[in-house]
Amino acid sequence: MDPESRRRERTRLTTHRVHHCMEGRADLKQIREMTRRLLLSSDVKGYGKGDERSHLDVQRDLIRVFEEASAAAGLDRESWIRQPGGDGELAIAPVAISEARVVDDYVAELQAALERHNDGRYPERWLRLRLAVHFGAAIPAENGYAGQGVVLVSRLVDSDPPRRALEAAPQACLAVLLSDQVYTDTVLQRHTKLSPKDFREVHVQKKERSVTAWLRVPGVDVHALDLGPAEPGAPAAAGPASGAGPAASAGRAADQASMHVAVSGRVSAPGSVFGINNGTVNNHGALR
Repeated sequence: MDPESRRRERTRLTTHRVHHCMEGRADLKQIREMTRRLLLSSDVKGYGKGDERSHLDVQRDLIRVFEEASAAAGLDRESWIRQPGGDGELAIAPVAISEARVVDDYVAELQAALERHNDGRYPERWLRLRLAVHFGAAIPAENGYAGQGVVLVSRLVDSDPPRRALEAAPQACLAVLLSDQVYTDTVLQRHTKLSPKDFREVHVQKKERSVTAWLRVPGVDVHALDLGPAEPGAPAAAGPASGAGPAASAGRAADQASMHVAVSGRVSAPGSVFGINNGTVNNHGALR
C-alpha cells in the first residue's frame, strides 16, 4: 500500500472510532435518563405446562386479546413500549396516558376480551392472566428496561396473591394487582368507576421489606377467596372478614364506637363536656 493509501486508511479508522465512541456516549446518556411511567406487567397462568404447539397458540392469542382490549378502551397500543416475554409482557405506557383509563376501562375491556376468547373452550384451554400495574421508574437498558419501578411491577405480577386468587377462583380469567400508589391515586381518589370494596389489601415481600398492594378479581368476591398464608416476611394478608381497605376500616371504627363505660368513684372534671354517641355510661359515684 502506497503512503497516500495508508494515510486515507488511518483517517477512515480514526473517523470510525470517533463515531463509535460518540454513539456509545449517546447510548450511555439514554440509559441514564430516568423516566416515570405507568407500567403494566402481565403473565399467563399455566403456560409452562403446555406443549410447544399450545405455546404458539397462547402467544398469538395473548397479543390478539391485548390489541382488542386497548382498541375497545380507545388506547393506542402502538404508542406503548413493549418488552415481550413469551407468556406475558412488560408494557410501558406513554407519558400522556390516563392512569384511570387503564385501571378502569382497559382492565374492563381486557376482562371482556378474555371472556370472549374463552367462551366455548374447555376450562383447561382458557387463557387466564395475571396483570400488575404500577407507576414508577423505567430506564432504557442494554437488554430492555431497568429501574425500581420495573422491578416492583415484575415482582407484583409474579407474587403469591394473584397466583392464589386464580387458583381459588377457577371461574376467573383475570387477576389484577395494583401497587399502593396506583390504587391510592386512581381508585381511592374516585377517578374511576371502581369501588374500594372491589379490592383486597395484600402484602408482597420485596427483598427485606413488605409492600402493600391491592388485589381485584373481576366478577369474583375477592374477600371470600382463600389466599393461603402470607409470603415469608410479609404481614398476614387480609382475610375474608376483614373487608376492603379504607371502607372496611370505617366500618370497623363505627362498630367500635358502640361501647359501655362504667365509672366507679368520684370524677373531678370542671368545665368538661361528656359526649356519648351510641353507647351508655353508668356512674356509681359522684360527679363534681
